[in-house]
Amino acid sequence: MSDSYRCTIVADPSEVEVKEFQQGLESDNLERTNGEFNSPQPWHNLVLKDSQRTVIGGISTSTLYWTQYLEVLWVDEKYRGLGLGKVLVLEAQRLAKEIGCVSSHVYTFSWQAPDFYQAVGYDLIVTYDGYRGGIKEHILMTHFDNSDDQTRLDLDSSRFVLVSDPTEEELKTVRIGLGSNFDKHVGSIKQEFPHTDYSAVIKNEDKIVIGGISGYTTLGILHIAELWVDEKYRGRGYGKDLLMHAETLAKERNCVAGQIACFSFQNLEFLKKQGYVIIGSSDAYPNDVVEHYLTKKF
Repeated sequence: MSDSYRCTIVADPSEVEVKEFQQGLESDNLERTNGEFNSPQPWHNLVLKDSQRTVIGGISTSTLYWTQYLEVLWVDEKYRGLGLGKVLVLEAQRLAKEIGCVSSHVYTFSWQAPDFYQAVGYDLIVTYDGYRGGIKEHILMTHFDNSDDQTRLDLDSSRFVLVSDPTEEELKTVRIGLGSNFDKHVGSIKQEFPHTDYSAVIKNEDKIVIGGISGYTTLGILHIAELWVDEKYRGRGYGKDLLMHAETLAKERNCVAGQIACFSFQNLEFLKKQGYVIIGSSDAYPNDVVEHYLTKKF
């Protein structure tokens, strides 16, 4: 690349172009974790039904670098206080342990279940308080080697059944249930500051993607999910260009802050130079890897 040529940002990349930069980031993460960053692969989905075989709750989990993430947890209001949420969480943990996970994380908003997760053994490690309307988001974590070995609780089989292979329609019921919880508590704020995705890439003079950024804005916050620049092009300001592009877009959407998670083998020092501040960290990963959570007020 000629020193006089400045790579430019493509603000409306195609799906193929976004995939190219995501593959670059994934390759970096795999290389820095000896091929284990995406391990283990399985998602687990569990659904609770009542005696009439009506879906009354459920949980969905993902995994990343040997830790489980609780993505969706919902129990119908009529059945709360019976320990069913704990049944779902502990059964999900049991399944995660079986495939080699060493810990679990969960993100939960202030109107949701931070107290519940602490009651079932999770430790509060981060609180983001930059959302509109005074909303706070909490990140909690538990090490499986410190958790209770009693990870399966008995259900009254005359009242409830736990299904480990739910249909897509049953999972949709769980997602709708969780969504209605959002509408009930932050519906007006969500309408004003909706969940809206964004992405951008940088191409070199040969039209090859050499970097990118993606994420979403919601409830007045910029969330940066992915940020990457090809190693051959680092140190030239392209990472800053991408970050400033996302921040400008976020300010146009009336966001008040940005947030990003960064592993210790990634670009922590770069983010700090751009004004992002560490507000918490997780040591839930193998090989002394730490995940840092950062935020920047606009």
